[in-house]
Amino acid sequence: MEASALSNRLRGPVAAESWVGDLGIMASNESPETPAAREDVVFRQLDDEWVLYDPSANKLHVLNLTAALVWTHLNGKTASLDIAEAIREAFESSDLPGDVVSDVEVAISRFRAEGLLA
Repeated sequence: MEASALSNRLRGPVAAESWVGDLGIMASNESPETPAAREDVVFRQLDDEWVLYDPSANKLHVLNLTAALVWTHLNGKTASLDIAEAIREAFESSDLPGDVVSDVEVAISRFRAEGLLA
């Protein structure tokens, strides 16, 4: 199911934003060590895509796989370094392209900027 089809099933038009490819912002040194996702944000897989629906903003976020994996670890107890290690383990490799820690920090910063964290 595409994001537009989900939009039609929700409360009318929904602003949708894609997180596929570059996450678009730099990591921040001000990020909390153990961020937590807002409890009211809905996380679902739709066909081959992962999406977050923010009911307070009526906004749909289409995530890439890394951002989706990060989201699943935002429980307020897991540090970003531990999230990065879990992603390395999920891909069964310590030699992932790019810097996984940086990618995790960028995703967390983006979640914060979008108001998706508690």
